[in-house]
Amino acid sequence: MKVLLSIFSLLVLTNGCSTSKNAMDTKSLDQNSISGDYLVTQIDGKTTKDSTLKIVFEANSNRVTGFGGCNSFFGTYTLDNNTISFSDLAASKKYCGKDISSAEQHFLSTLKTSNKIALTDKGLVFYNEDVVVLTADRATASQANKKGQKQKVNLETNGDSTLITYRVQSRNTFEYIQISKSTITTSNDRYLKAMESYTCQPEDWESLNELLQGIDIEHLDKLKAPTDKRLFDGAPHATLSVIRGDVETMSPSFDHGTPPDAIKSLVNKVLSIRENLTKQ
Repeated sequence: MKVLLSIFSLLVLTNGCSTSKNAMDTKSLDQNSISGDYLVTQIDGKTTKDSTLKIVFEANSNRVTGFGGCNSFFGTYTLDNNTISFSDLAASKKYCGKDISSAEQHFLSTLKTSNKIALTDKGLVFYNEDVVVLTADRATASQANKKGQKQKVNLETNGDSTLITYRVQSRNTFEYIQISKSTITTSNDRYLKAMESYTCQPEDWESLNELLQGIDIEHLDKLKAPTDKRLFDGAPHATLSVIRGDVETMSPSFDHGTPPDAIKSLVNKVLSIRENLTKQ
């Protein structure tokens, strides 16, 4: 009997230690504590086969971006201690085959449905209630830049593989403008399900080409917003991105209508092209 009681006590103690070890870290988190680049290592407890899955939380903002295995994604999040929620998650529209696209959709859906988060020595753990659904390790500087090896963009030689995207969003508004050598795509649907396409005029593409060549694309993501109206509830914020093949370079968010000086002419040209479409 004493032997049985000893075994039972040992099992209870072991189980208690295991429960404590697996319990979610309740350390209070804020935007600064989780800001940075993370590489996804596990989804639903299974090690990811794609080592390029990335989640990026921007410092001092509520913006999240990343790479889903085929497309770049973007959106916003709110964080209250360990409670997190994602909204306005959307992705670029490149198709990479059934298997890759299906895996990407599963990853993004899992990320969006996570509602708790914990910070560990290695990175972040995402939960749906008390079930771990994602783990992501903090990326080193070399890993963070692996997918974003920046290079000078040449629109003339890359044709439709190069895209310029301008995106505006707030609580009540959304506008999406994407321009390639042949097509202009616009949408006011946050989920990009309802979209309109137009022909891009050669003279507009040439103007965009000239403006883009005057921008240091390599440091597009280092630009500083000149104003901070977007930090107040309801104020629209915008981003400008350049996609070349599977490499995307995106600016930090800035107030719509007040872009950084380095991209002001390009942004104004994109908006001018969009405005002219309404006159056709």
